[in-house]
Amino acid sequence: MVRTGETASEGSSRPASAEQIHELIAFQLAEHDKAAAVRTAVEAVEGGAISIPTLYQEVLWPLLSHTGQAWQGGQVRIWEEHFASAVVRTIVEMLYPSVLKVKATVPASGRSVLLACPPEEVHDLGLRMVADRFDMAGWATYYLGADTPPSELVDAARRLGVDAVVISSSTHFHRVALRHHIHQVKEELGNVQVWVGGSAFAHSTQGWSSGDLLDLEELLGEARSVQRG
Repeated sequence: MVRTGETASEGSSRPASAEQIHELIAFQLAEHDKAAAVRTAVEAVEGGAISIPTLYQEVLWPLLSHTGQAWQGGQVRIWEEHFASAVVRTIVEMLYPSVLKVKATVPASGRSVLLACPPEEVHDLGLRMVADRFDMAGWATYYLGADTPPSELVDAARRLGVDAVVISSSTHFHRVALRHHIHQVKEELGNVQVWVGGSAFAHSTQGWSSGDLLDLEELLGEARSVQRG
């Protein structure tokens, strides 16, 4: 929903790059045109102009980040930020069948992951896209979403027998509270790998070890290398 001063037209040729797709959807969000934004994203993927991981990394996540910054700077209203998030969520859900098609073409990794946000953390959309990335890398994924109590996360991880847990935080406040949360989960789950991530760690990871932080590109890149080997 960031207003850059540039305009785009639905009547123009179909966008062929991530930058063009980003520009067009940003314009459509600024115009509060949900149908057009969803159509642009879905048609770009289905038409082969962009892959789902690239759409997530270079279009949708930057749009969410920029809209959040614009709200904090007083450039957009909170309802507009909510509107943009709702549109992006619709795009992600509509693309899930395409995620499953990709997953069907890759070897199963033999690994499973549970994804959740800690208590009082309601911003789960970035984590939802991360879940799709794990799916497309052949992992079995279990997505719990926002505001998950530690006891419920631990129970789910045990019952599902997962190999790893990803916990996402979007604000510095929740990142501070996450320290106790992570300690509790690690103690109760033993050998299960527990990673943290989210926009709260985008600018600073001070106080966290590299083993705690989710490096999605490295992790999934290593998984693909093992599969090819």
